[in-house]
Amino acid sequence: DWHDYEQDPAKFAEHYESLAHGDGEYFKDPKGMSQYGGQPFFVSEFGGTWWKIDDEGEQGWGYGKAPENIEEFYARYEGLVDVLLSNPKMCAFCYTQLTDVMQECNGIYTFSRKAKFDPARLHAINSKKAAIEE
Repeated sequence: DWHDYEQDPAKFAEHYESLAHGDGEYFKDPKGMSQYGGQPFFVSEFGGTWWKIDDEGEQGWGYGKAPENIEEFYARYEGLVDVLLSNPKMCAFCYTQLTDVMQECNGIYTFSRKAKFDPARLHAINSKKAAIEE
């Protein structure tokens, strides 16, 4: 179980390279409390990209610099998802988060449950075949 809010897909990919092609060195706890042993890996929180579409959450925040436009959001989202899907050790991942909450404007839906993004487009990104399925 891992949380990773890096917004740059290239830097994000560096975090998981050692899982796919090595020993998971990036994830080894220096105190030896939880050593990575080659098992399938779960990123339970990633993304959290700040995107505000209305006055809800006006004082809110999200991780990293907010995208300049919707296409930049989609490119960032797809880049992050592609990193996870292409890793043969990645068994699951969960975007943070489903809905905006009081101060966080980083959901797929607003606080009032209004879609911020095209669900079909997100589905297409998320539905690509994962390396672990090969």
